[in-house]
Amino acid sequence: MNFFEHQDRARQNTQQLIGLFSLSIAVMIMAIYIATLFLLGMAPRVWWHPGIFLYVAGITIIAIAVGSLYKIAYLREGGSVIAEELGGRLLLPEMADEQGRQLLNIVEEMAIASGISVPEVYLLERETSINAFAAGFTPNDAVIGVTRGTLQHLNRDELQGVIGHEFSHNVIINCQTATHCFATDCH
Repeated sequence: MNFFEHQDRARQNTQQLIGLFSLSIAVMIMAIYIATLFLLGMAPRVWWHPGIFLYVAGITIIAIAVGSLYKIAYLREGGSVIAEELGGRLLLPEMADEQGRQLLNIVEEMAIASGISVPEVYLLERETSINAFAAGFTPNDAVIGVTRGTLQHLNRDELQGVIGHEFSHNVIINCQTATHCFATDCH
């Protein structure tokens, strides 16, 4: 399977997730509606009461919308919020150990090669598994997070591959309207 087939499959998966999310909201509304009927002592005599249904649906949708808007506003501060929530600390060159400096050098190299600004790098010290992530709404507020286990278990070439993968997320964010995007198209 090539890149474009993966991209098409990812779009299909996204559409399925949106459908499942909508279905889960509908099921949640129905469950709250039925519970409300029981609390009001109307069930099992009356199963359909449009006024109560609309009230329950409205309150549920408003609660979901308010919660979503709150989280979106919270995350608008950038990827650093996510990295810090996960226990990451900003990796600064003057405070980094040898592995940390190597990571910062690789991130800087990838940024130069991608033609984008160098993102902040967060290190998740207490995490010993091999993992990394890119987070942020735009390339300007994106950060890269790397676990301590990634630095301990991977050599420079492997670490460069992981960071390259994380940069690919950043490059795709930068090409928001492109159907098929390559790093050279994103300047």
